[in-house]
Amino acid sequence: MSDQMEHSRERLQAGIRTAEVHLKDASSHVESAVEHGIEVLDQQCTEALAKCDASRAKADEAGVRMTHFLAEAKDQAIAKFEDWKTDRDIAKLEKHADNAEQQALDALELAAFAIIEAEVAVVEALRARKVAIEVAG
Repeated sequence: MSDQMEHSRERLQAGIRTAEVHLKDASSHVESAVEHGIEVLDQQCTEALAKCDASRAKADEAGVRMTHFLAEAKDQAIAKFEDWKTDRDIAKLEKHADNAEQQALDALELAAFAIIEAEVAVVEALRARKVAIEVAG
């Protein structure tokens, strides 16, 4: 396997692993909600919000890149593929591969951020339910 392919594979796998970690975090909050009191849920919410804030800038950058990529892809996709079919220009193929890889990484970054936001929502919902149950007696 070429070094570039291996590097691409590693970057994409890292993005997927990051999203999986965030999803597991959100899932663990749901699974342990009954066992924990409001204080623990408050702490989990604070931690989830901190992760969300820390990831927001990267997600915003990825979102901007994704928007640009999609606009460019929409405008140039048919012409690019027709050109590649006829002349197989390696530079064009490399650029397309780089752009596609970056688009995939940006999509994974946005997915990871969405999962972090979902984690915040999950913890806030669990806390609200716990408060409602405790107040109701």
